[in-house]
Amino acid sequence: MKMLKIIFNIKSHYFFILFLGLLLLSFYEWGKILQVEEINQKLVQNDPVINDNFEALSLYSSAYQLGVRGEHGNAIAKFTRLLKMFPESDGLDIIYYNIGTLYLRDALTKPLSDDGKVTAENFQKLQSAIIALKKSLAINPENTMAKFNLSLLLSSIPSEASKIVSEQSVQELSNIPIGLP
Repeated sequence: MKMLKIIFNIKSHYFFILFLGLLLLSFYEWGKILQVEEINQKLVQNDPVINDNFEALSLYSSAYQLGVRGEHGNAIAKFTRLLKMFPESDGLDIIYYNIGTLYLRDALTKPLSDDGKVTAENFQKLQSAIIALKKSLAINPENTMAKFNLSLLLSSIPSEASKIVSEQSVQELSNIPIGLP
């Protein structure tokens, strides 16, 4: 027993430093767990995630929410920005899938031209949707959502746009970037 007291007293300084270090590390990890729980709650409630420590997730969340609200152009811009900022991140196939789906939804929400065909602007959006969905499948061939949307799109896309082109649609078409990054 006396021997244990001697060992404990000699090593007590080291034990105290180690204990204090582990205690501080525990508080740090506990704080991170609370942050993740808060983010998970926001995701479950479909609230935008705004957190500088999780920049990619924040950007993805805001882009997704814009898409849900029908702001397709803004959502596509944010998803494209996400691709540029984090080109090596996990889930690139999902990002490309979302971009393709947003282009598709945007084209489908616009009216047809006077001759009952797809406008040149919407035809370009459908082509961009095809490109994005093909990129999604190139990254992950098992992405069933991208397969479904691409097959639906390819089976129903017109072979050409309307021949009637207004001045306004020509101006809008000239502002659309060709393809995706």
